[in-house]
Amino acid sequence: MALLLTLAHLRHSLGVQLHAIHFNHQFRVDSLHDVQFVAHWCKQLNVPLTIGRRLGGKIKHLSEDEARQMRFEFFRKTAKQLNAQSVALAHTKNDLAETVLMRLMRGSGLYGLRAILPSRVIDSVTYVRPLMGINRQDVEAYLQMKKTPFCTDSTNSLMSYERNKVRLELLPALARGYNPQIINALSDLATTAGEDYDFLSQQASKQFKKNVITVNKKVKLDLQGIKNQHPAIIRLLLRLMVESLTQDPSLLTFDHIQALENIITSNSSECLHLSNHLKAVKKQKHLEIFYA
Repeated sequence: MALLLTLAHLRHSLGVQLHAIHFNHQFRVDSLHDVQFVAHWCKQLNVPLTIGRRLGGKIKHLSEDEARQMRFEFFRKTAKQLNAQSVALAHTKNDLAETVLMRLMRGSGLYGLRAILPSRVIDSVTYVRPLMGINRQDVEAYLQMKKTPFCTDSTNSLMSYERNKVRLELLPALARGYNPQIINALSDLATTAGEDYDFLSQQASKQFKKNVITVNKKVKLDLQGIKNQHPAIIRLLLRLMVESLTQDPSLLTFDHIQALENIITSNSSECLHLSNHLKAVKKQKHLEIFYA
């Protein structure tokens, strides 16, 4: 609501046309109320609205990942139908901090610690997050000042979801017992990780152009050409190789990376089975990755 209200107020000065999109997962019994609420406010603000919904009957459980995939597929299709330049999402600094903490607990590297990016292209659709630098408390204060109501998702209180446990238990405990500014600290970590990753990624891309060739859906790395490269660059090179085949930069786990590094430094020809039916084979002075 804060994002919709702000963009509606600024649309003329920004020179943009707005079109709201709302996805109903049809998981909560009160989800229809949210649809009606959004429709009412879009009418009040003179903003056209497209509503999507999950197909199928009632379900007992919907994971965060499943819900996100449904939502983003709807975003992608609708954005292309509308020929939209971008999709604006209302993630705040709190959402960013929660994601960083969740990924820290999973043992993420720089790529994961970037967490939620202010701007990102996914499936040729650009997503922007204008409220990323603002915490949730200030967003709610803004709505109160504007005397604008908002809906609260009842599933946000369910402790069966990891994000809810982090939001309602872990982050408050860290703020009380360790660092009152934990939200800002985690947000700053994401920013630093993102900048560091961008620099390393640029260097890895240069090495990719020099030492990697793609032939018949197979990527081939010249091991002689990268022998003096820093391990951080080599790890990113391996990710780039897999991404060039699968379009998924997060497919390789840390264990995969370590296993690939081991066969690169070995003195014999070896092969390794990765996820998603990918196979890596070391042949003399080259490493090849392809679909098995």
